[in-house]
Amino acid sequence: MEKPLNHFYRWQLAIPYSRYMQQMKHMRMKNIILFSLILLITISCEKKSEEKPLDKLVQSLEKELNPLSENPLLWSDNDLKFLDPITHNSIIGLGEATHGTAEFSRSKHRIFKYLIENHNYKIFAFETDFGESLLINEAIQKGDSSSIENLMKTKMHFWTWRTEEVKDLLVWMCTYNLNKSAEEKVQYMGVDCQFNTFNPDMVKEYLSKTGAPFYSYAESILNEAKNASKESFKSYSQEIFNNYLKQIDDLQDSVVAHKNKLIQASSEKQYLLYERILEIVRQVSVQGYYYQKQDYSINYRDQYMAENAAWLLDYFDGKKVVIWAHNGHIANDPKYIGLGYNLNRKMANNYATIGFLFSKGTFTARGMEGDQITDIKEHVIDLDPKENSINFVMTQSKESVFSVRVGYLQNYREWNEAFANKMQYFQIGAVFNNLPQAYYSVFSPTFFDYIIYFDRSTASVILQ
Repeated sequence: MEKPLNHFYRWQLAIPYSRYMQQMKHMRMKNIILFSLILLITISCEKKSEEKPLDKLVQSLEKELNPLSENPLLWSDNDLKFLDPITHNSIIGLGEATHGTAEFSRSKHRIFKYLIENHNYKIFAFETDFGESLLINEAIQKGDSSSIENLMKTKMHFWTWRTEEVKDLLVWMCTYNLNKSAEEKVQYMGVDCQFNTFNPDMVKEYLSKTGAPFYSYAESILNEAKNASKESFKSYSQEIFNNYLKQIDDLQDSVVAHKNKLIQASSEKQYLLYERILEIVRQVSVQGYYYQKQDYSINYRDQYMAENAAWLLDYFDGKKVVIWAHNGHIANDPKYIGLGYNLNRKMANNYATIGFLFSKGTFTARGMEGDQITDIKEHVIDLDPKENSINFVMTQSKESVFSVRVGYLQNYREWNEAFANKMQYFQIGAVFNNLPQAYYSVFSPTFFDYIIYFDRSTASVILQ
């Protein structure tokens, strides 16, 4: 008969059995875990395969956007802190996808206020006539808000700025300037060069007051500039126009030659201002002449607007500038070579841009019937944006108003692929022909640092 096992042998025999049971248990757990992982991966892969490119674009957009209130005038300083990374730039361009959207105007009003109060911007430069802006800015410097509406109605050339929304901004600027020192005051300036309505007379008045010895010659050529500019020198041959420009150049040389005398009779600031106005007389002449000749080989208008914006920085001793213009002008677009591209090159990347987009709604613009431009009226767009557009992606967001930094979208493969595949965007100028599909063009992430998007646009209100 076998001897009973003592405790020592019982313990030795028990170890292998216990290990075996543990191993079996571990194997079962590993199998369960492995099966679960395979199942999860399979489900995930199936889900990913079902995800459309649009879904990915919307998902990554949602991660990066900053929601905003539908009323821009209610945006708080905290809402606008997303702008802080670009506020070291000397010039910031604020665009618009239509000239007649109230939300775009109110946004720029609120953003300018934020930049003034938090980042020391002082100059608001508009895509508007230089001479006309001086007449309006004079009232703003005095804080004379009561004269703003009349000045807008009688001096502004473009209906695009002759709106209730812009009036609210200019009145606010008047109020802001009350009881401020000259250094603290904000300025309203134009950078455009399409009219010689006021510029020649302003130069004549300055030269007369300062007793310029060449006044008679100046009066003659400046009168010609004013009159011939009305039809953009249409009757001038190239030779006659070149001779006219030579006279303008000679007048500029005379102003420089008598600089000290003119400064003594006025001031250095006044001299620099009227020297610039004379340069703008020349700019208006050149861009007008070649535009009516349909010679678009050089984009003179945008080139000159960029030069005038950069001049403002020097004239106002480095005070920072905000520019109000259409998206097409402020965009850093090397193909168009517009205001934004010229500024970015001139400013050595000391220029930032904010584009504005929308998808549907109402806006103010001139109409078009055939080749004829018609009256200003309220237009409506109720069609969905094109599916290959950035507007279509943005309209899928759960947020109806938001900002997004374009550079952040480039951190996502799906957005880079969309940009590479010539994603489009939608914008309208001062005229609309009721064919929305005609107003799409290829979008580039180089155009804007930020986009501010509104699902719906509301028409601006023209001053009556």
